[in-house]
Amino acid sequence: MQSIPADTVNGRNIWQEVGLTGIHIGQLLIEQGVLSEGQVQHILKVQKISHRPFGDLAERLYGVDPKAVEDAWVQQYLRMVGVIDLEEQHIEVECLRMLNRRQAWQFHLLPLHREAEGLQLATSAEDLVRSVNFTTRKFDEPVHFLIAEREQLREFLMKHYPVPQCIAQFSENM
Repeated sequence: MQSIPADTVNGRNIWQEVGLTGIHIGQLLIEQGVLSEGQVQHILKVQKISHRPFGDLAERLYGVDPKAVEDAWVQQYLRMVGVIDLEEQHIEVECLRMLNRRQAWQFHLLPLHREAEGLQLATSAEDLVRSVNFTTRKFDEPVHFLIAEREQLREFLMKHYPVPQCIAQFSENM
């Protein structure tokens, strides 16, 4: 599983190195009113020395709720990759066979196709963290997450992994 990197690793900005620019988690936490500019600057200084992920340091140094860091990470990823229209995506039957119905619905995850960088999977912003956690245990290959609107994703799950309506409704609250 190819993980989605934190803003910096060993003092290097990963997003810039791979040609992607985006908003930093610290900036998002400021926007959310979780941290001040001064706190973010302090975390960045500590990060240069410790080489720890920004979110981990925010939790340790300022007691930031891990859920707030997680939400900021999802927002960062969403701003970086945007939202796709599943109607425009190629779906390979071979990839669909990689998950069973329960897994697809439980994690709101739709395998799409393979590209050079790995398996392309669609999920929603609301389900991204759970999908990442699941795929790290399920797949032994690089994966790339594409974000779809949750309602459209559920329509495609019903098309490719049909379940009784009661199960689809139950999974809506997961």
